Amino acid sequence: MEGLGTFDDVLVEYIDENSEISHNFVQLKRKTKQHITMKQLLAEKGDYSLRKYYKSYMQIEENFNYNEGGVKLKGRIDESLFIIYTNADIGQELKSNKVLKVSKEEFLMTGGSVLHFNEEEHKAIYEHLEELPKY
Repeated sequence: MEGLGTFDDVLVEYIDENSEISHNFVQLKRKTKQHITMKQLLAEKGDYSLRKYYKSYMQIEENFNYNEGGVKLKGRIDESLFIIYTNADIGQELKSNKVLKVSKEEFLMTGGSVLHFNEEEHKAIYEHLEELPKY
């Protein structure tokens, strides 16, 4: 779809448990025998650059508000989930000690794990992105 930037692989629109329209935006990355590192996440470009995905997020946000000629999405962006789905493992420095309840991501579970960033354990990521608008 036009207007989804890097999250153009899979878009799931559904009615959630509160009868609200929600979205899951998914980017698929197939990588053989690769570990995702902090350096890759903090890079300006690349398959796992969080800045690249942030730009796509901003582009999608416009579709929720108004985008002439593009796809107008119903619902609210804060009810959306943005997922980078990959067969690559994550580096040890990214692994979290927190056990998180998997909810919306559950439909993607294929035997791997889910990485949620949190400010406490992934401080470098939060600091790297904090100067961006709408951080």
